[in-house]
Amino acid sequence: MSRKSIRAEVRTRFPRIVINLTVAFIFWIVSRIGPIFVTGIIIPGVNLEPFNHAESIVSIAATLIALIFLMRAASDILFFVDIWTEIIVRYLGIREERPLKRIARDIAYIILAILLATAISPIISPIPQIGGYLTVAISVTALGVFLILIYDIGRVIHGVLQRKTQRIAEWIGGLAGDKRENNAEES
Repeated sequence: MSRKSIRAEVRTRFPRIVINLTVAFIFWIVSRIGPIFVTGIIIPGVNLEPFNHAESIVSIAATLIALIFLMRAASDILFFVDIWTEIIVRYLGIREERPLKRIARDIAYIILAILLATAISPIISPIPQIGGYLTVAISVTALGVFLILIYDIGRVIHGVLQRKTQRIAEWIGGLAGDKRENNAEES
């Protein structure tokens, strides 16, 4: 993807993320505050607890709407995750190489991050006043590295599978085309 197309994507996706997250937050607040205004109202004809109370319906409906807007924001956030993953992976020195080699490097970095976090945490935790915070920071950093590299492994596997299935589809299409040509020649 070129820089101009990335800039255009950022300009369209970032406002959508902000709007979708804002609307999701508003509906989440409505799901918490809204039921207060309809407490005690029973919906006639519905004999299924808790759905026969208006506060349950308001809470569930607002929560579902908030989840819909969160999902819309998540689809745009994945674009930024892709960009940041690529930046971090390149910073770690992993280039676009053979897929198995890249996956092996990602796994090696994952193991290294886990081992370092496990080794450093007992050393840092006894430090007075900040040891606990540093231990949490190290654990969260290791988790972040782990998640980014697992995501990169998934992207690499997806790319390989996509290329392989494209080749198979082209091969099958070629076979179908050859068969049609043979049938046309026989006629």
